[in-house]
Amino acid sequence: MSRNLSCFIIFIFVFLLLPLGTQAQGNAIQRMGKSKLPERGLVIVAGGGVAAVKSDICGSPECNDLGLNVSVGAWYKLSPFVSLAGGIDYVRLGAEEKDIRKPRNVAFQSEVIEVTGTVVVNLLDSYAGSGKYRSSRKRFVVPYVRGGGGFVYYTPTSFPSESDLEDSQTTYDPERNYPAIAAVIPFGGGLRFRFSDEISVAGEAIYHITTTDYLDNIGPRLGSPGTDHYGVLAVKIMYTPIIKNKIFSKKAQIN
Repeated sequence: MSRNLSCFIIFIFVFLLLPLGTQAQGNAIQRMGKSKLPERGLVIVAGGGVAAVKSDICGSPECNDLGLNVSVGAWYKLSPFVSLAGGIDYVRLGAEEKDIRKPRNVAFQSEVIEVTGTVVVNLLDSYAGSGKYRSSRKRFVVPYVRGGGGFVYYTPTSFPSESDLEDSQTTYDPERNYPAIAAVIPFGGGLRFRFSDEISVAGEAIYHITTTDYLDNIGPRLGSPGTDHYGVLAVKIMYTPIIKNKIFSKKAQIN
C-alpha cells in the first residue's frame, strides 16, 4: 500500500471521528438540530474514497493496490426513515498476484463505471424526541443501511507484477472483449452527520457483488472462488436544496 493511500485512509477515519467529538458540546448540537423543514425531498450527493478488490488474483489486503473512488448522485427522502438513491461511481481497482502456490507473475488494473439504484433505510428516526418536539428537533447522527442493484461497465488490463501499468512495457492479451457490462449488487451502511438543513456529511462502507469473473482479466479457473467483488470506503457530502424543502413546507401547511 502506498504512503499516499495510507494517509488518505487515516484522513477518512479521523474525519469521521471528529464530528463525534463535537457531541460533547451539547448546546451547539442542539442549535444545529433545530429545524422547521420536513425530512423529505431531494438531496444532491458527491464524494470520494478508496476501493479494494476480491478476485482470482487477490483476496486479501496485502495484495491489493487500493484505488480511487469518485461518485455523484442524488437521494430522494420519502420519509424520515426511507430514501431512494441513484448514483454514478468511478472506481479504479488493482492488485497483483502474491500467492506463491499460483505464480502467474501478473497484476491488473481495472477502470469501472458503476450505475446503481438503492433503497436507504435509517436505523433511527431522523427526528429527535416525539410529540410536539418532533417537527423542530433533528438528530445530529443517524446510522443507515442501503442496498439495491445496477450494472458496471469495466475495462481491465493485465501486466507483469514487477512493474506499474504506466511503466510496464508489456501487457497481456484480454481474455474477452472489453469494455464489458455486468450486473452488480451493492449493500452496506454508514453514518450521516447533520450540520444544517442544507449540509450533511456521511461516511459509508459499501460492498459490491458482481456477476462477472473478469474484473481482473482472468476468467473462471478450476478452484476459482467465484465472481469478482469489491468494497468501497467513502466520505460523501450531501446538499439539500432549501428551495425544494420550502415547497414541501408550504404543502404541509396547506394540508
